Amino acid sequence: KNLRRDNTLLRRELQGGAAVQMLGKSEALSKVRGMLNRLAPVPTPVLFTGASGTGKELAARQLHQMSDRADHPFVAVNSPPLAEGLLESELFGHIRGAFTGAVRDRRGLFESADGGTILLDEVGDMLGLQHLLLRVLQEREITPVGSTRAVPIDVRVVAATNRDLRAEMEAGRFRD
Repeated sequence: KNLRRDNTLLRRELQGGAAVQMLGKSEALSKVRGMLNRLAPVPTPVLFTGASGTGKELAARQLHQMSDRADHPFVAVNSPPLAEGLLESELFGHIRGAFTGAVRDRRGLFESADGGTILLDEVGDMLGLQHLLLRVLQEREITPVGSTRAVPIDVRVVAATNRDLRAEMEAGRFRD
């Protein structure tokens, strides 16, 4: 398994897509590497928490590269700069005529990541989209804005946040 993973990483480097690697030898970093090794083969969603600048996206990228999905897209979504309505269209896509300016059908980032991994960075800021994200996790499908047709997807969801989501859940602002 390790040889296959190393082979994949080396092939990607040769093709110009340099592999991401976490550098350092601390005990804490060794624990993170061990956790990534255990999580990589398991297709379950993952949540990384920690302060800004602690390497949550780097860990997500390395998790993707170590997984069976490494040959498929890794799509990172940074939600805070996007308005909620725009974020829904970016994530799930839209059909022509769904809103003013929607002049053609557009695939969303979940469809773009199909077969691979999507990182929802700062998922704690996506409060208004929780019900839609829950549907993705439970049903493994999305519905583009303005459509009634569900689109099946095969994507591993990795989320990251610097918020205390337990406190947000207890306050009733974030779903479990």
